[in-house]
Amino acid sequence: MVNKKAILNLTLPLTIIIFILFTKWWIVDIVDGSDAVMYGFPLIYKSPAFHTSLAEQYFIMEFLIDFLFYFTVLSAILFLINRFISEIKIKRSLLIFIYIITGALLAIEILFAVAFEPSFSIKRDFDIEVRQTGVKFYFYEKERDIFKNLHQ
Repeated sequence: MVNKKAILNLTLPLTIIIFILFTKWWIVDIVDGSDAVMYGFPLIYKSPAFHTSLAEQYFIMEFLIDFLFYFTVLSAILFLINRFISEIKIKRSLLIFIYIITGALLAIEILFAVAFEPSFSIKRDFDIEVRQTGVKFYFYEKERDIFKNLHQ
């Protein structure tokens, strides 16, 4: 018997945590523009804004597809673990701790998303040429070395 409620209660906060902490970076040349570092997996959903520095632009359609991808994959993994390996049982205190971490990361991400005059579009409306890609972990310092070499 699969406990769907337990899986859903765990899937949503873990999806948010993983979505915020792990993603893919893309160093791209923007057609008729300069180069930039963009983020998202499997699609680019965040890019530097062109209207001001420090601002970001978000692409809603790509964001929703990326989030749905993360949610679906994590749901499948948790379902398979629950079904074939071991029943997932989570203590209430651990679930509350996960929700607190989720809330804190979400609050920080929303703060950064709205603090510097962001721009929101339904989808990306400019062409790019990908130069390099890699994986981003939120607190990983060495990826900055790659971005320093962007203009060299």
